[in-house]
Amino acid sequence: MTGKNSHLLKEMEARIEGIENLAEELKDLGKGIPAVEKNARCILSFIFALKFGISDVVDLESEGDNQWEK
Repeated sequence: MTGKNSHLLKEMEARIEGIENLAEELKDLGKGIPAVEKNARCILSFIFALKFGISDVVDLESEGDNQWEK
């Protein structure tokens, strides 16, 4: 992966983590309000799916360059 793409993926991972933290806060603040609880769960499920597409790739890249080329 090129350096630019790697940087973009890391930036996206950071944003996804930020969104996840905000969604968790919203979920906590909305306890007892069914619409907020349900929508916060939906947001968190979308974030979970995003993590597979972005964060997992960043994690694999971070584990070591060329780990498969031995």
